[in-house]
Amino acid sequence: MKKVRVRFAPSPTGPLHLGSIRTALYNFLFAKKNKGKFILRIEDTDRSRYKSGAENYIIKSLKWCGLTVDEGPAMKGNYGPYRQSERYEIYKKYIKYLLANDFAYYAFEKKKKKRNYNRKKLDLNISNEKTFKKIINGIVFVIRFKIPKFFGLKIKDFLRGKIIINSLDEKIILKSDGTPTYHLANVIDDHLMKISHVIKGEEWLSSFPINICLYKYFYWITPIFLHLPLILNPLGQGKISKRKILKFPIFPLGWKDKKTSQKYKGYRESGYFPEAFINMLVFLGWNPGGTKEIFSLKNLISIFKIEDINISSAKFNFKKAEWFNCKYFKKKTYKEILFLLKKELKKRNIFYIKIKNILLLKIINFLIKKCSFINEIINQTIYFFKSPDLNEKFFVKKNIKRFHSLIWIFLNEKKFNILNIKTLIQKLDLYKIQKRYSIMQLLRISLVGSLKGLDLFFIISIIGKKESLKRIIKFINYCL
Repeated sequence: MKKVRVRFAPSPTGPLHLGSIRTALYNFLFAKKNKGKFILRIEDTDRSRYKSGAENYIIKSLKWCGLTVDEGPAMKGNYGPYRQSERYEIYKKYIKYLLANDFAYYAFEKKKKKRNYNRKKLDLNISNEKTFKKIINGIVFVIRFKIPKFFGLKIKDFLRGKIIINSLDEKIILKSDGTPTYHLANVIDDHLMKISHVIKGEEWLSSFPINICLYKYFYWITPIFLHLPLILNPLGQGKISKRKILKFPIFPLGWKDKKTSQKYKGYRESGYFPEAFINMLVFLGWNPGGTKEIFSLKNLISIFKIEDINISSAKFNFKKAEWFNCKYFKKKTYKEILFLLKKELKKRNIFYIKIKNILLLKIINFLIKKCSFINEIINQTIYFFKSPDLNEKFFVKKNIKRFHSLIWIFLNEKKFNILNIKTLIQKLDLYKIQKRYSIMQLLRISLVGSLKGLDLFFIISIIGKKESLKRIIKFINYCL
């Protein structure tokens, strides 16, 4: 096998969705398995759909996933520039070659968009002089790829085998604004960057024959093409697309649409570990065989084979994604979870009730078997870290004075012995206020903000005497 060089070539038109990042993952694994190079190329010729911040998002997403780029816009390489918008001068000589060799032609069109373009209706016998005059007079033109004279074009995809093409649409290869289209630019770039394998999504199969024709026109060696199957939504009805936002995350990182100001959560913001995300993603279209499902990125590099990629589309399973994160969550040490817990609390700006590490570890120990995410631990125990917001449905006015006795119980407990406090409160609990809430329930509402939560006296032992009193008084004042 010749030296492996693969590229991930996204367009900066928005965030990467699951299908795009999976394409990057398969390219990365194949390159690293074969001691090759993984190249990032930004295909930004479509300026009408360009989104500010999208390129930076792409780079950050790859970094979060652990997919290290060998060559790209952010680092030096021998085959740059790595943004297509910086390569226009390179494309010009190849367009001239195609025109000079009758592989392409000027098309002076009135309509901007037209499917199944038919050049028979176009006068192709106009002289070079007339063509030049039209260009000088400012008549808008595009340059179109010319269909080969022969039919039955045979092309080969690594997964699908031989494909025979009997008809082709004469696609635009140079737009009226002078920018090349995907069809031309990616072929030239792949050749000049010495790409050995083109691994991309199934949605590009329609342009595959045009790619092959251009390689033939330039007399270049064709790389090996592999078109990955689609990732279908959980119902199996259509592919996962960034144009259709579903109820679960479809982006690796969060994204804010500057035009609409709408925010979308990514897997990172939803509490997923990058290693769990990658492990989940790799199985959407690939399987090494056997029953083992948990693989580190290093493990995946050692076992990955493109022969194991499935030809059929993979249906996304959100529950399975959660299962993967749960597995990686359970592998974390208490020290790692403690670090992540503090980091998340700081991010939420809610860590203003100081709790000692030893007590935080107690909280983690209570919930680690029930949770799959750091967010779940915090969401289920938020009352440890901030005073609860009181709810009108727990509004109690009659006999609230009896609840005052709790203040004296806490104040008179100098050594703050939980067992003593528990005994005293249980004595008070024989009397129910308004025949709705016991003293114990009212205490829970004042400390937690609801009737749910961990053991009440465990909560008191964690937040301490001072914070417990503060919350009880706040609740009494609320009810009066």
